[in-house]
Amino acid sequence: MASLKRTQRILKGLNLIGNFVERPLRVGDIVLNDDGQHLIWANIEDVVDGFSLKGKTETSNRADLKFTSESGVEVKFGGSANANIAKGEVELKFKSKNSAFISLKQIERTSVKLGLVNEELKKYWKVHGFDKLANINKYHFISEVITAQSGTVIFSQDQGNTVVLKGKSDIPLTSLAVIGSGSVEFVINTKATLEIISETQIQPLYSAVRYRKNGNFEVI
Repeated sequence: MASLKRTQRILKGLNLIGNFVERPLRVGDIVLNDDGQHLIWANIEDVVDGFSLKGKTETSNRADLKFTSESGVEVKFGGSANANIAKGEVELKFKSKNSAFISLKQIERTSVKLGLVNEELKKYWKVHGFDKLANINKYHFISEVITAQSGTVIFSQDQGNTVVLKGKSDIPLTSLAVIGSGSVEFVINTKATLEIISETQIQPLYSAVRYRKNGNFEVI
């Protein structure tokens, strides 16, 4: 049975999934796991008569997010003593497989209070047979969506990959925060990567849960 592709589960330790195809996700979405990719099925508000998520979600304060996953990414800024790139550029070395570089500006986490949707969600799962053994890993529930004002997410499935970035309009990249503005472009990319780069609002990351055989939630 298909599990989520490793390229989606870019922050396994933080239980976050990469939204590289930029689907317009909402908390409360029910998604179909089709060959390791999430396809939107419906939102719980749309399929359960009279049910509303109002008062059943919470939203975090805004903050920047900077992360290099699984200790597999080395970051060097041009102009430093040990860097072989031009001043104002940044070099990312992906030393491990399935590693991600992330710099996001002013993220906001919107999360569902699972205890307040559990009863209705279980009913829906049972009525549609999603709780059956053949379907138990096919249908998931979006429990959290991260929205960022801008950002850069680069994922490398291969180790030994080197990426060099520069700022658009010759803006020097002097910190992770500047990269988080999304105003960057590639100079060098030695192997294939997946990336989300935007100077405007994006939904780059999300979390999902499924029901286990015992009826409890399990984070994907």
